[in-house]
Amino acid sequence: MATIFDRAAAEAAQERGDWASAIALVEAFAECYSRDPDRHDAHLWHLDLLVRAGRLGELAERAGTDVHARRRLDRARRERDASA
Repeated sequence: MATIFDRAAAEAAQERGDWASAIALVEAFAECYSRDPDRHDAHLWHLDLLVRAGRLGELAERAGTDVHARRRLDRARRERDASA
């Protein structure tokens, strides 16, 4: 059964700062290294949403096995250090 992705709902949740809803919607569709570019893009978006939501601990957990999560976590830390 294919997962239906409501991109508009995820974007709307992001716009209003409803991080939990946006993350849940995107995460359900996201797939690292997918042959489907939309799923791979959703994976990267999901990682970015984790940063915006301040869920760096969750991102750090993923960074152990996910190179994209590791890169996003490193970038978030650099950005935080630069703004401090």
